[in-house]
Amino acid sequence: MANLDLSTLLHAFAAMTAGGAAASGWTAAVIVANTAFDGLDHGRADRHLRKVLVATASFQAILMVASAGCAILSGAMAAFVTAIIVAFGFLSNIWTLAPRKDRAPEGLHKRNSTMRILAVSLSLVFTLVAAASALHAALGV
Repeated sequence: MANLDLSTLLHAFAAMTAGGAAASGWTAAVIVANTAFDGLDHGRADRHLRKVLVATASFQAILMVASAGCAILSGAMAAFVTAIIVAFGFLSNIWTLAPRKDRAPEGLHKRNSTMRILAVSLSLVFTLVAAASALHAALGV
């Protein structure tokens, strides 16, 4: 059995948590979205997806902060930087989907689906960056 040092274990834990956040992002943005819009009417699917994206954002951010902590302790600076960026990126879903108090100007219709589309797009982008962070952590970069 090979001797594992602390740095190697921290690299592995950083990669594992970043990979978990990437998997969670993919599940929320792709699988849940496709399932909801395939089986529910548009309004219910929209509300369901919004709730899922907001509910998973904190969990994904926590996983990425844990990954960033392990990456910085093990000396993987690229993994640390990407993990911190992704943590704030996943949290941006909470801000993007937060209820708005402002009203649409007279004669204009407020489109809530635009916020959902933006949140799904952000989730997909940050899911890819989380996967890159996992790769950086696994390589110790």
